[in-house]
Amino acid sequence: MGSYQHHIPGAVIVHTSPGLARTGRINRGSVFMRIKIYAFLLAVSFLLLIGGLGYIQITKHAKFKVMSEENRLKVVPLMAPRGAILDRKGEYLAKDVLSFDLSIIYSQVKNINSTARAIASILGTSEEEVAVRIKQGRWRPYSPVMIAEDIGIEKAIYFEEISVDQPGILIDVSSKRKYANSEVAANVVGYLGLINRSEFDRLKHYGYRVNDLVGRGGIEKTYDDYLRGTHGGKQVEVDHRGREIMVLGLKEPVPGKDLYLTIDLELQKYCDSILEGKRGSILAMDPETGAILAMASAPSFDPEIFIDARRKRAEVAEVLNDAEYPLLNRAISGVYPPGSVFKTVLATAGLETGVVTAHTVFNCTGSMRLGRRAFHCWRESGHGDQNLEEAIKNSCNVYFWRLGSHLGVDNIAEYAGMFGVGRATGVDLPAEADGLLPSREWKRKKYDEPWYKGETLNYSVGQGYVLCSPLQVCRIMSVFANGGYLVRPYIAESVEGVSLNKPERTRLDISEDTLEHIREGLRKVVNDRRGTGMKARLSEVVVAGKTGTAQTSRNKNHGWFAGFAPFDGPKLTIVVFDEYGGKGGYFAAGTAGKIFKKAEELGLLGP
Repeated sequence: MGSYQHHIPGAVIVHTSPGLARTGRINRGSVFMRIKIYAFLLAVSFLLLIGGLGYIQITKHAKFKVMSEENRLKVVPLMAPRGAILDRKGEYLAKDVLSFDLSIIYSQVKNINSTARAIASILGTSEEEVAVRIKQGRWRPYSPVMIAEDIGIEKAIYFEEISVDQPGILIDVSSKRKYANSEVAANVVGYLGLINRSEFDRLKHYGYRVNDLVGRGGIEKTYDDYLRGTHGGKQVEVDHRGREIMVLGLKEPVPGKDLYLTIDLELQKYCDSILEGKRGSILAMDPETGAILAMASAPSFDPEIFIDARRKRAEVAEVLNDAEYPLLNRAISGVYPPGSVFKTVLATAGLETGVVTAHTVFNCTGSMRLGRRAFHCWRESGHGDQNLEEAIKNSCNVYFWRLGSHLGVDNIAEYAGMFGVGRATGVDLPAEADGLLPSREWKRKKYDEPWYKGETLNYSVGQGYVLCSPLQVCRIMSVFANGGYLVRPYIAESVEGVSLNKPERTRLDISEDTLEHIREGLRKVVNDRRGTGMKARLSEVVVAGKTGTAQTSRNKNHGWFAGFAPFDGPKLTIVVFDEYGGKGGYFAAGTAGKIFKKAEELGLLGP
């Protein structure tokens, strides 16, 4: 490839090759072509832009108008205060109170360190910890970030004052659930928890929201619909940064309804205190109506741990993992062999079927043989000749083994079923257990085995397969207190003056004569010199009742006492269940005596 030159006046053009002369002409054409292409592309772009604007303005106008309105308008929920739970005299068991919560709006904070120092000095927390919380707000600079809940009104006033010099500090006022007596009646009142996904899916059509608290146990759960109220809200206009400009609409929240219980708080406190450090339950019930005046279950728990974020993790985990199951309401959800309290059912069956009369005598030598096995009475030397009333007084096993063997399992099961054994009482609390009513048919279905005579003997004294909750035992004893009626227990009295429960009584087919003989036996249990329930005796009021000692597989016995007072005109049935506590004639009977005494002082046993 060579080079050449040619001269033009005033200029010299140097070409490296002949082909480059042609290239110079092509470049000028290329420039024009490029201009045309750019012009074309520019025109197309303008057309697309105009078309897009037209498409958005005309076709999508409605959609983007709605989106714009949604960005401009904001709905702020206003949570409804939950209704209070009160005892029969109007004393609070649970209620919502005002909570003053400290928050920070990050965008308004001028100096993080200064603000954190001011907050930490009042709350008594770490300055670094507060600073970290403040910095977490940078992701949502115009929204409040919670620093501390329920700081109290005095601190709230202080923070309001310093907010002039420390902008960004915000005090929110909300309602918070408070349980006035901590662990007292916790299993009755229940507790709250955040609604879960399945509950929300099921309840959202009834006004529930994602962050709602719902009843998780006790009255809080059973009557959640009455207690929860209806949330309100306000519609506000906000600027492009989400800041509130003005309130456009307001719907006031409707508070939940206050609920009155049949509980007597003073008696309830006493029952809870007397169970402190033990496992068991205590029930006090009006035998005529089924209204429950006290229901204590131990160990108990503090319901507030489930809604207090500061205490939630550690204490909730402790309660949930506690081997003694404090969340279990032993009065209604625990089922146990009733022991000798069940002998009242057997006595009824014996008299009503005519298998025995009140004067039939069985001799107790301290044991009874069945085949090659000897069944031993609790009194090794025996009770001697026993009629029905004496057998109840002495809780003679031999008498009731012989009575049970004459009755047979079918009669025992029939009368136990009549007294409500094996089915929930229908009390208005969640998680009530059924218990177990054994029968010949039940065993065949359960184990594919026949019923054995030895099992009938165990059945006769409330051992073996039969299981009752303390509330079922309370109902059985009330039949003898009220003259033969099986009542449905209840615990919620009224809401806004309207009764929630009316007494429900079923007359059992038991003769007056039978009731009188058994009642007399129960009177002797407490008031005769060698009665097994002597520790329940009072000098001013005649108490009647029955002790029970139920054997378990742990070689530790459950203690029972079930009784009523006054003997003439009973006002109260009391059941004390002492889990693995030993013989019913000791702690259970003694505790029942103390509770009857307390009830008398409170005027609950009548004039």
